[in-house]
Amino acid sequence: MKTDTKPIGAVRLTPCRYGLSNLPFRGPLRPTDGRFIACLGGSETFAKFVHTPYPDLLETAVGEVCVNLGCQAAGPDVFLRDTAVQSLCHDAVATVLELTGAVNLSNTFYKVHPRRNDRFIAPTDKLVALFPEVDFAEIAFTGHLIEALRAADADRFDVVRQHLQQTWVRRTKVLIGQSAGPVILLWLPQVAPALVTPGMVAKVEQRAAAAVQVTAAPGELDGMAFAPLERVSAMRMLGPAAHGDIAKALRGPLCALLF
Repeated sequence: MKTDTKPIGAVRLTPCRYGLSNLPFRGPLRPTDGRFIACLGGSETFAKFVHTPYPDLLETAVGEVCVNLGCQAAGPDVFLRDTAVQSLCHDAVATVLELTGAVNLSNTFYKVHPRRNDRFIAPTDKLVALFPEVDFAEIAFTGHLIEALRAADADRFDVVRQHLQQTWVRRTKVLIGQSAGPVILLWLPQVAPALVTPGMVAKVEQRAAAAVQVTAAPGELDGMAFAPLERVSAMRMLGPAAHGDIAKALRGPLCALLF
């Protein structure tokens, strides 16, 4: 990891929307009236700090329009609530689905924001009863929530963890089912999708045409674009070289399915 990399200035992103979707996607707007590949995912697919994210590189590599449907901090919920995204996945000749973490979803124990799934909205009565000592009023994000529950009691946290993992598997399978064309799962374990295990990936892989694992790690800032105060956030994300590796890894499976 290099520590002397100088920021080259933040990427000037122009948000766009597809159809009746309320979600702001990364522009420019791509045509969806012909053949296209839908690239669904979270922060890595959106790629805030990278000038050319993997959907753009993939479009050049396979010669098909690739629509970037990445949403920052997304979980399965944000896509399952958006009928316009579901329609795009149904119409796409293929879908690449970046697997996101298992904590950014509403469940029996807590609710998350419908669009920014990393935002903790409120606990349910069930979670309050399970963790009466936790002050949920001080918690704003799901990551903080999970840390607080684990620190309070590992055994009780395990009850929440198992429920989150089971819920993630069910909803990811439903999300895969929204696509009429083949679905390729993209798993980036080094970015640490919270609470997602190889066993969980194997369960959802049964519903997909293929699964691609790319072990590129965050922390390489060469070529990334960020403002000085965004350095810490940028270090948690994949850089341009990793996006190149992702596009290369996806090219073969996509070409095998489409041509």
